[in-house]
Amino acid sequence: MLQRKSLIITALAATATIAVSCASKEPKEAQVETPSKVSQAAAEVGATYYTVIDFPAGKNTVNDTEKQKLRQLAGVANARGDVKEIQVLAWADREYPAEGQKVSSGDKKLADDRLAAVKDYFKKDLQSDADIESHNMAKRPGFFAEMVNSEDNKTKNAFEQIGAAPNDIGPRQALMGNKASKAVILVKYE
Repeated sequence: MLQRKSLIITALAATATIAVSCASKEPKEAQVETPSKVSQAAAEVGATYYTVIDFPAGKNTVNDTEKQKLRQLAGVANARGDVKEIQVLAWADREYPAEGQKVSSGDKKLADDRLAAVKDYFKKDLQSDADIESHNMAKRPGFFAEMVNSEDNKTKNAFEQIGAAPNDIGPRQALMGNKASKAVILVKYE
């Protein structure tokens, strides 16, 4: 009887360990030499850690699984030191627009709402005092942003040129990785 009870406890512990390890999506360290396009783009813009979260189509709510990813990112980031800045890139339910491509106001608003949801979660729930910079990936940088090479322009260009922000044009999109309905959260230090 004791042996059977011990076997059941061991089986439950192993199952719990497997479930936790499968469920956790550890924040990734940004590295130029890794094959991940997002990792390369994150390193290019000076981020040390990043994570990618998903949104349900048409929604701006951050579900519990994605909140767990944000908590893990904040935990890893805060353990390393003072966070200078958090950058959030949010897409609507479509890819980054190609140059000259028209984007609906609904797509722009959905991406803005997703940015606000992530920012609110960091500020209110995680009580982060880091600066949070938002990048609406449903909009291309405007003429002025390109002219002065703003931070928004640099970030979007880095993600587009590396292929971490594929656009809607052509079959290349499927090869480069889909970002529709996602947000990428980057952590930068002093």
